[in-house]
Amino acid sequence: MEDVESTLFSAMSKTFCMAVEKARAEEMSLTDMYVQVKCDEQLFSVFDDTEALLAQATIEGLEEWSGTNDDVNSKEALIAFLRKVLAHETVDKALHSLDIIPPFSVVLVDNTMEPIADLATLDDENIYLHDDFWEKIDKELDDFFEQLMADTK
Repeated sequence: MEDVESTLFSAMSKTFCMAVEKARAEEMSLTDMYVQVKCDEQLFSVFDDTEALLAQATIEGLEEWSGTNDDVNSKEALIAFLRKVLAHETVDKALHSLDIIPPFSVVLVDNTMEPIADLATLDDENIYLHDDFWEKIDKELDDFFEQLMADTK
């Protein structure tokens, strides 16, 4: 990772862990956790399911990192980056230590707390597939059908 990405990764991981610790200290049972990233203000915030602030960090370089892409690619890059942070062993272990009411989701929200993307879902009873899974399956089925039809000619 570049220096900026390494700094972002570390700061976001620590902020997630601080949010989990606060929720555990207050003995909260959560159904969701909301993540808000304000690149222009360099703020990274984590909220509980009542939209109360659990942890917040000012991350130097956040605006610089997000400015490397256009708006559409920037949002997709941010979602992918946050999913990578959530998949990190320390953060994943912290999230699994929470008292949750399944299905528990970590959701990226905008400035008005409207959902942008589901970053992670914890549920022992169900398996959740990301949207790209269906796109890949659709393409594979189309390719298979074309190959099958080519063999019949």
